[in-house]
Amino acid sequence: MKSSKWILGLMVAVLVLALAPSSFAQVQITIFNSPSPGEIQTNRNAQTSDPTSLNAGITVSGAVFAAAPLTTTRLILTFPAVISSAPDSVDGTLWSSASGLNVPSADPMRIDVAGATGLFKTASIATVDFANGVITLTLPGFGATTNVVPADSGSFRLVATRLDVNGKTAPLTATASLSSSANNYQLTTTSFPLINTLGAGIGSLTQGTTGTFTNKGTTLMFNNQNTGTFADPDASFVLAEGFANAWRTNTQVSTKGAAGPLPNGTNIRLTVSGLPAGVTATITPRTDATTPGVTVTYASGGAFDATNNTATIVFTSTNPNVVESIQFDFLLGGVPTGTINPGAITVTATHSPIGAALKNGVPDQSSITGFATSYIRFAQADVGPLTIGTIVAANTTLLIPYAVKVGTYDTGIAIANTTLDPFGSAGGGATATAGTMVFTMFPRNATGADPSFTLTTSSTVRPGVGLSTSGTLVAGGTWTGLMSDIMTAAGKTGDYFGYIFIQTNFLNAHGAAYIFNGAGFTSSTPVLVLAPPAGSNRNGTVEALNN
Repeated sequence: MKSSKWILGLMVAVLVLALAPSSFAQVQITIFNSPSPGEIQTNRNAQTSDPTSLNAGITVSGAVFAAAPLTTTRLILTFPAVISSAPDSVDGTLWSSASGLNVPSADPMRIDVAGATGLFKTASIATVDFANGVITLTLPGFGATTNVVPADSGSFRLVATRLDVNGKTAPLTATASLSSSANNYQLTTTSFPLINTLGAGIGSLTQGTTGTFTNKGTTLMFNNQNTGTFADPDASFVLAEGFANAWRTNTQVSTKGAAGPLPNGTNIRLTVSGLPAGVTATITPRTDATTPGVTVTYASGGAFDATNNTATIVFTSTNPNVVESIQFDFLLGGVPTGTINPGAITVTATHSPIGAALKNGVPDQSSITGFATSYIRFAQADVGPLTIGTIVAANTTLLIPYAVKVGTYDTGIAIANTTLDPFGSAGGGATATAGTMVFTMFPRNATGADPSFTLTTSSTVRPGVGLSTSGTLVAGGTWTGLMSDIMTAAGKTGDYFGYIFIQTNFLNAHGAAYIFNGAGFTSSTPVLVLAPPAGSNRNGTVEALNN
């Protein structure tokens, strides 16, 4: 009896050993991916593998450890966002535009057949659930009677999987699972990286220069300039990249080594607002050999007006290893028509083209204005508005640094409205304009400053001599008055030591002033002309004053 039990146990052990090679033999699946270092946070077609690596994609490797039968299974890859690229075929069947998918022929989602090896030469895409971010791949089998052997080990690469990352937070990873584990496939990788960081594609939009070219400041026009001659028509601004390789050409947004460029890259739309009717603006990119690799052109536009106020710039070359910037020169032109209201002229920038990732549940690669088949697209995220110019009421700002009214000492002031001149419009002369004047007084006291006070001329407030009955100084007229006249009209008594700002509601005002005591003492005090503060910020700048 004991002998028979021993023999039975031996037979079981031998049977187990005999079956061991097929029972424990497995194809171990490992998934690798070189993730994209960074993508634009509003990109609806973000690349999920390193865009600078040749044929970058999600690599699936299968290692056969012993001879074993192998049956077909599905590898399920789940992504953390909407899938916004489409395959060129599903299980060997080509998809066409008739299916609702305008697949980009240059760079569709695909199995890199040329790079597939071993048992994975026939791996294919089974299904794509775009909205839920799931790609199902078919892993081949050879039936229950045909064994795979270690020499059948191989790999394949899933290329050009793109995601709508708008609103997502990095880092982004995908997960993997098998539809069945009873067919000798075993998964050793359950997650893999896709995108390390998400950031703003446009780092900043500022007035200034890259340092290579001239800083042209901001533009300035007055609301009475209707001849096409502007106070200051030039400006410049700088558009800076958010991170290295955020800006890509239409070739760089394609998988490196793919058949060809995509219809568009990470373009940028510029919008100009605040231009009066009839006024135009030309924006010219300034790039040269000293700029670190970036050159641009316009896909459309470049000239702006009140109606056509957008244009799209296209990157023709960029350096993926450098955070780049571009200076744009801004120039006003045209001839204003109608009423010109004071206000700001601004520039806004956003990545484009702008559109949804999916349409009717599938990737939306339909036409967008300016792009026949627009593959790469973004959610709108305006940077700005940046004030690049100012429209101000026609006025002149004068400064008298020192004026007095104390005892017998007084200050005489003369203001001339020189908009009436001998030159005429053809010779660059001024437009004759009448206007009121505003005096803002800043008195001192023994230890500091007293509160300021203001006097505005009008039909009922006409200190001195030379104002019309409406309180305006006509073109060609000269107003003269005393500090004591101004104080009386303002209802002020006592002594005055301090400075005065005078704002005239007409251009080309000039003045003279002097301190006297009525008994022979006279000393001039300057009347300085300021650049219009609305267009030349006084904060932190060295004033260029003249009289």
